[in-house]
Amino acid sequence: MNNLWKRPQTAADVCLESSDTEQFGRSIRDWQHELRKVSNRKEFARRVADAPPRLRSRLKDGGQCDAYLAAYVEWLSDRAGVVAPSWVNDPTRVADKASYDYPPLWVQSFVAAPGSFRRRKVFTVPENVLNFRRGRPSVSAAHKRQKNAEHQRAHRERVKAKLAQLAAMEGEAASLVPEPSKAPTQRDLSALQQFRGR
Repeated sequence: MNNLWKRPQTAADVCLESSDTEQFGRSIRDWQHELRKVSNRKEFARRVADAPPRLRSRLKDGGQCDAYLAAYVEWLSDRAGVVAPSWVNDPTRVADKASYDYPPLWVQSFVAAPGSFRRRKVFTVPENVLNFRRGRPSVSAAHKRQKNAEHQRAHRERVKAKLAQLAAMEGEAASLVPEPSKAPTQRDLSALQQFRGR
């Protein structure tokens, strides 16, 4: 197993390892898995900001992979409410000829394809993998461990300070209490006899 391999994190990463259209499809699928982990718009915008290298000359596919990636990023940006990056409007990111999901059912593909795909001659129904969550953005396990250690350290310091304060208060209280005399007084003995006599 290749220990150095990891899923593409950004739109630009999708194109780095693509040596043919099948590899491009696998990279898109891997990137979709990573996009499912994105929890906010800022993180999504960061992942699509950099322009990916063009694949038209490398793959000899008539620009279909470039067109698909640009259309997909534009479509996801629209769905997420994020301004699409400027590279998606590049006129070279349009396919030379139309492509369909399943050619015998081209009419359904033509009707169901979103506008960002139609403009680039790619007729497919994309998968929406974004699921933003309300609240705080997700953080890594390492970040959580670091924060937990800081909280524990601060808690221990507070407990030490309180124990020191209690020890000081006990010392003050001990100095205020008079020491009992060693021999009981006549008054103490008479009070004791009265108590026993009851």
